[in-house]
Amino acid sequence: FFQAEDGIRDGTVTGVQTCALPIFPAMKDVGDRFGAGELILPFVLQSAEVMKRAVAHLEQFLDRREGYTRGRIVLATVFGDVHDIGKSLVNTILSNNGYTTFDLGKQVPVNQIIERAVEVGADAIGLSALLVSTSRQMPLCVRELAARGLRIPVLIGGAAINRHFGWRAALLDDGTPYEAGLFYCRDAFEGLAVMDALTDIGRRDELVARQRREAFEAAARERQQPTADRPKTPVGRVRSGVRSDAPIPTPPFWGVRVLKDVPLNEVFDCIDLKTLYRLQWGAKGVRGEDWDRLIATDFGPRLERMRAAEMNGGCLRPWVVYGYFPCQSEGDDLLIYDPARPEDRAVVARLTFPRQPAWDRLCLADYFAAVDSGRVDVLALQVVTVGPGPEARSLELQSRGEYTEAYFLHGLSVQTAEALAEWTHRRVRHELGVADEQGRRYSWGYPACPDLAQHVPVFDLLGAREAIEVDLTEAHQIVPEQSTAAMVVHHPEAVYFSTRAPVGEGD
Repeated sequence: FFQAEDGIRDGTVTGVQTCALPIFPAMKDVGDRFGAGELILPFVLQSAEVMKRAVAHLEQFLDRREGYTRGRIVLATVFGDVHDIGKSLVNTILSNNGYTTFDLGKQVPVNQIIERAVEVGADAIGLSALLVSTSRQMPLCVRELAARGLRIPVLIGGAAINRHFGWRAALLDDGTPYEAGLFYCRDAFEGLAVMDALTDIGRRDELVARQRREAFEAAARERQQPTADRPKTPVGRVRSGVRSDAPIPTPPFWGVRVLKDVPLNEVFDCIDLKTLYRLQWGAKGVRGEDWDRLIATDFGPRLERMRAAEMNGGCLRPWVVYGYFPCQSEGDDLLIYDPARPEDRAVVARLTFPRQPAWDRLCLADYFAAVDSGRVDVLALQVVTVGPGPEARSLELQSRGEYTEAYFLHGLSVQTAEALAEWTHRRVRHELGVADEQGRRYSWGYPACPDLAQHVPVFDLLGAREAIEVDLTEAHQIVPEQSTAAMVVHHPEAVYFSTRAPVGEGD
C-alpha cells in the first residue's frame, strides 16, 4: 500500500519491500492454517490485530500513495437480518489486506446496497445472512443488479447458505447467469481469495467462467436427479397419536410477570460451556490434548475474567418477561384465551403450526387439550434479553482494533442470552411442578414452529416491547440480537421434531 522514498529514512526503513512484505505472507499463512483447521478463529483475529498495528507503525516511515487501494467492496447484512458478526470478520480481514470496505451495517435494503456500490465505484458487493428466510435477499439483489444493467460481482456467505445455494442464486429467472458472477464464500479468507482474483485482470475472467460453469452443471444435475419413491402419507389422521389425557398442571398465576433482578451469577451457571467454547468461541475442531491446553491456558481463565467483569457492572443486562395463558387446540391451531378471564374462553391469539407430512404426523397443537375435550390447558411463553449493551461494547472494541476481545464478548453475550432462556425455562418447570426432563422449550425459526411472524402475537401477549425494551424487525427477528423468545410445552410426550417432508415427498 505504501511507497517509501529512495534510500534509508531516519536510518530505519529502506523501501516497502524491506518492511512490509513479510506481513502479508504471514497473514496468508494464518488464513491457510485456519482453512486447514490448524488455527481457531480467535487466534486469526489476534494475528489481524498484530498486522494492523504493524502497518500502523510503518505508516510513520512511509509515504502513502493518495487514493491507492487494492479494491473497493460494499458489505452489508441483508434486510431483516440482525446478525453481523460474520460480516464484521470479513471487514477485518479485507481491510487489513489493503481493501477499502464500506460497511453498511445490518438490515440493509437491496436498493441502499446497490446505490452505495454505484456511488463508491465498488469492485464487489459482499452480502451476509444468518437465516434461510433472509438469505432470499441475496438472489433478489443479483436480479436487481441485472435489471439495472450493472455488472458488480457479488460475494455471499453466512450460516444459512452453502455452495449449492450460491450456484442456484447465480442464475437469473430465465436460466442465464449473472454476468459479473456470484460467489459463495465459506469464510472470510475465501472471501479474500475471491477478491484477490476479481481485482487481478489476469485471473478475473477465469474465476467468473469457472463459477458460471459450476452453476450450469449444478442446475443440470438437479434437473436430472430422479424422484425418489414417495412414502405414503397417512390418510384420515388429523391428529397424531400423542396422548390426549395428559395431566394439566396448574400455573401459579394467569398473565404476565416481568423480572429485572435476575441474578447474573445464576444465569452464568446455566451456560452450556461446550457450546460457548466450540460454537461461539470457535474451537469446534480442537480435540484431545490441544483442547485441554486451550481450556486450561486461554478459554477457562478468559471466561473467569469476563465473568468477574460482568458481575462488577459490565454490559450484560438480564431481563425477562414471561407468563401463563389458558389455551386449547383446534386441529393444527392453538387458541389462546384472555388470561384475565380464562373461563370465558375469549380468543386473543391463534397460532398455527405445521404438521409432519409423514412419520408420526406430529404437530405442536397436539400437545394441548382439544376444544372438544372440555379441558382448558396452559401455555407458557417467555422472551428474554441481555440488552443492547453487548452490541454497543463490541462496536467500541472493533473501532479500537480490538477484534479478538469483541469476538469473545459477542460469543459470551449470545450464550448468556441462551443461558437466560434456560434459567427462565427452569423457573417455569418449577412453577408448573413438572419434572426436569419434562416440558420442552420451542423457539420460533426451528422446524416445529418455523414461522417468525408468530413473534408478533407473542410480543403482544407478553407486552415485551414495553416490559424489557425489545423489538422486532420487519422480518420478525428480535432486537437486540442477544434475545430469544420461546414457548414451553408441559406435555410429557413432547419431543423435538422436524416437519420437513421425507425424500421425494412433495416433489
